[in-house]
Amino acid sequence: MLRRFSTPFTLVTLIATTASTPLGAEEFSFDKLREKARTIAASPHQPSPLKLDEFWKNLNYDQHRDIRFQMEEGLWAKEKLPFSIDFFHPGWTAKEMVTIHEVVGGDEKPLVFDRSLFDYGKQKIPANTPSPQGYAGWRARCHLNTADYMDEFLVFLGASYFRAIPANSPYGVSARGLSINSGLPGVPEEFPVFTEFFLQRPEKDSKSLKAWGLLDGESVSGAYQFTITPGKETVMDVEAEITLRKPVQQLGLAPFSSMFWFGEGTHPKPYDFRPEIHDSDGLLMELESGNLHYRPLEHSHNKFRHCVFKLEKPRSWSLVQRDRSFASYQDIEAKYHDRPTVRVEPVKGLDYGKLHLIEMPTIDETGDNVVLVWEPEPALEVGKPFHFHYRLRWIRDPEPSGLFTVRATRSGTPVQQPDQVLMAIDFAKPLQPVAKVGDPKWDDTKGWKPVVTLNQKEVKLIHVGMDDMSMANVDDLPAGLGRSDKLHMPQVLRAFFVLEPPKGMDQIDMTCELQDASGKVVSERWVYLWTR
Repeated sequence: MLRRFSTPFTLVTLIATTASTPLGAEEFSFDKLREKARTIAASPHQPSPLKLDEFWKNLNYDQHRDIRFQMEEGLWAKEKLPFSIDFFHPGWTAKEMVTIHEVVGGDEKPLVFDRSLFDYGKQKIPANTPSPQGYAGWRARCHLNTADYMDEFLVFLGASYFRAIPANSPYGVSARGLSINSGLPGVPEEFPVFTEFFLQRPEKDSKSLKAWGLLDGESVSGAYQFTITPGKETVMDVEAEITLRKPVQQLGLAPFSSMFWFGEGTHPKPYDFRPEIHDSDGLLMELESGNLHYRPLEHSHNKFRHCVFKLEKPRSWSLVQRDRSFASYQDIEAKYHDRPTVRVEPVKGLDYGKLHLIEMPTIDETGDNVVLVWEPEPALEVGKPFHFHYRLRWIRDPEPSGLFTVRATRSGTPVQQPDQVLMAIDFAKPLQPVAKVGDPKWDDTKGWKPVVTLNQKEVKLIHVGMDDMSMANVDDLPAGLGRSDKLHMPQVLRAFFVLEPPKGMDQIDMTCELQDASGKVVSERWVYLWTR
């Protein structure tokens, strides 16, 4: 079962604790943490010794939400350092606890739970109720958006889940340290957990926050090092070493979970006043060659869709939120139009493997139903440490590639042709209006054409065409921008094609890209799995 990191903007208030009573200092290093993880992996898995009292376990949503961390009591807050740490209180769904240490110089000391760091609101705690033995997780703050307020930009909460944001962005897609058997029908998913965190005390001029995590589960143990630099794009370097205790069916590195309930191409659309609801709407893959392949996300009712992309030395892959128009969502509270994109850049150990995209049914927006993981090849050997390193960029949008990018995917049937399928893909360049320099013109599309491929020869491709939709899209822009003498409106081209699947054929793999008159590719390659 997938566990969503949080329902939108609620668990962010389920705040927890940490304290500053040292239990003795011990020299710390990433190498020593890796050695510890290897030692743990050589023995059978042991459940966490941290026990949570029944009172805290049985808190309901409102009771847990009433417990609030006092921001001014955050770790390093009173010292006015560049970063401050809040802690999450165990209870309700956050029953798993972790031990948190502060690292100062080469020494580390555990932080003891301290109730005085919390405001318990109207909560009536029975006398003699023991305090939790650990914390549910932590979040980091810095002056991300303004000089007078410490904004949160990073959260670790639940199993190995974590999320980050760039400046002026709400939370969206969730990352994990590791996934095992995610989204495989009939196969139990395993959730390794971070059992300990080590937070390095920053210097007064530090631009980056450094943290380490010890991960443990039934099948694996590992050590992780995180170096996080917040800003307009929040960059996370993730370096890790894991050791398998036993074989697993599907190991997922750099895993993500996101939510896609419905978009412009979803049929039938749920009964909801909003036109679209999703945290991400596409997977963008940058191949070793530099070619860009884009796979739109979709929700298939009562069906699992598992697509595997075998890649060699990919430059990057991203879960993107490409549709930035508020009109597409009409939700001023959830701000789906501002949800971040996250880009994975392999550094070491992720040269060969398979990228798994798993899309599952969901009944609403509160559950993550999209999983993206990298499965390395060859498979890891049991008992042999495996070291890998990747970089995450939490951004608003990828840098312009110079190509036409996939903007929207729609499907239906031609008029009075119920056995045929009409696909319409909008490509745009750029995604946002850009300043005019001199007198730039839209690309001359004379001789341009969509090139369509279908993986099943039995499918009849009836018609392929392209329309220039640029002026028709003027109304999608803020008033006046489409006809401004100072701003150049995005050019929008619609590729469309009609096909006829044989009776009984329930899915078709297809691609589409734009080529100019000389055969040069001028767009991303749209990659899609059609299901009946």
